[in-house]
Amino acid sequence: MKVDLVDGLLQTSITINYKGQVLTIDKLVIDTSASHTLLSADAVADIGVYFETGDELVSAFGIGGEESCFRKAFDFVTLGDFKIDSFKLDAGALHEKLEINGLLGLDLLMAANIVLDLSSFSMYTKSRK
Repeated sequence: MKVDLVDGLLQTSITINYKGQVLTIDKLVIDTSASHTLLSADAVADIGVYFETGDELVSAFGIGGEESCFRKAFDFVTLGDFKIDSFKLDAGALHEKLEINGLLGLDLLMAANIVLDLSSFSMYTKSRK
């Protein structure tokens, strides 16, 4: 899977499915210091992902401070060759100056057993032994 270097940040894309609606999200920053993947609420609104009563509220902490997010279970998430069913991702507001659609965090990177190859700007799923 291709990794792009944009303004000093590693970026890639994922495909999500929510209630039968499929969306590919580009401009997702690979963030190995983020414990959870965070998608822009604006980026996922087109497929009906909104905060609803009963959704789990979570806090995201970073350099910009603390943001409240909500967690949703997606039908499936695809990252390169890796597909995982019924995976929970966070959605919330991102700083508008960043011009990104989210952060790809350790939850999804580890679930997919991703190897990040910086010499070729690629990442791939490593088979578990």
